[in-house]
Amino acid sequence: MASPTVDLDLERTKDLAGRSWQPWIRRAALTAMLAVVAAGLAGVFGQVEHTSRAANTSAAAEVRVPQSLRGGLYWPAHIRIQARERIVAPVVVLGSGFIDGMQLNSLTPTPTSESTRDGHLVYAYPTLDAGDVLDVRLQLQVNPTTVGREDLSVRVEGDGLDPITIPRSVRVMP
Repeated sequence: MASPTVDLDLERTKDLAGRSWQPWIRRAALTAMLAVVAAGLAGVFGQVEHTSRAANTSAAAEVRVPQSLRGGLYWPAHIRIQARERIVAPVVVLGSGFIDGMQLNSLTPTPTSESTRDGHLVYAYPTLDAGDVLDVRLQLQVNPTTVGREDLSVRVEGDGLDPITIPRSVRVMP
């Protein structure tokens, strides 16, 4: 059997003497990486949808959008309006956050008219009879340079309808 070299300290090499704190650094780094993965799986970094609802005697509305997003992320928005009474010329007014720092890729169903009002998107749809449901679906993408809070509130208006407002916001992370 070969003898250990003169330069090799057997206690330090074999028994890791003097390096008792280094394994804890590796363990802490690994734990931090696992915490980031677990947070991502829990939906902390965006794209988990949350539903908000509001109603009055004429209609009920709900909005499903994420509470947090990341730059570059594609995300859906779903707006559902259920008429309890006839709503003539329903209008959906989207908060400024739907266009500030976002790209609107698709919108279904196609509105009868589109416009803007004070930085808000305004979409008009055909008359809804009592019991009818209007499902508006949007596909959007966050601009990579957008960071901060964006207004995703939705307002439903119509002739003879008391407006329904659903206040929402989204946190955009880098």
